[in-house]
Amino acid sequence: MGLTHVLFGLFLFLLSWRLGLVGFDAAVLGTLIVGSILPDLDHPRGLVYSLFGAPRWLARGVGRVVGQRGVLHSLVVAIAVLVFGCLVLVLGFGLDFVVGLGLFVGFLAHLLLDSLTVRGVAWLAPFSRKRVDFVVGTGGVVERVFFYVLAVVSVVVGYPLVGYLFEFDLKRIFGFGVLLGLS
Repeated sequence: MGLTHVLFGLFLFLLSWRLGLVGFDAAVLGTLIVGSILPDLDHPRGLVYSLFGAPRWLARGVGRVVGQRGVLHSLVVAIAVLVFGCLVLVLGFGLDFVVGLGLFVGFLAHLLLDSLTVRGVAWLAPFSRKRVDFVVGTGGVVERVFFYVLAVVSVVVGYPLVGYLFEFDLKRIFGFGVLLGLS
């Protein structure tokens, strides 16, 4: 499910923010999420095509040329994404390096999740067809449970971000500070 990749990208951002590895930056969040769905350009019903309304012939054509879970799901393309992110986003648009790195991390996160599925990922394509795979069925019960658990964990990890972004204090809003003598 494409949304699982998006949620995992969001989770990685929230965790990185919570650990102090990155500050809150919408550009980093955006590139991380975009990177997390990029490998599915080889899937005719991928989230990228759904979001941008690409014609079916284009969506099918990419999959036919590169193969589904083929070279677009590899370290070779991940490195190309890192180079692209650095050249275009950092040098071309003057954004921070961590923005370009977000695209790369999102891309790798997608490959990691796809490696947990039955079909797996050929990380070293086109040099090797050897796939890293596991037992999770795409779109099955296990993925849905993973999605909901990841959503709950993301809320818990990201909860402090709400106060940070909106600069409000729940203790003052709900009067808990007065009740607890914290104000």
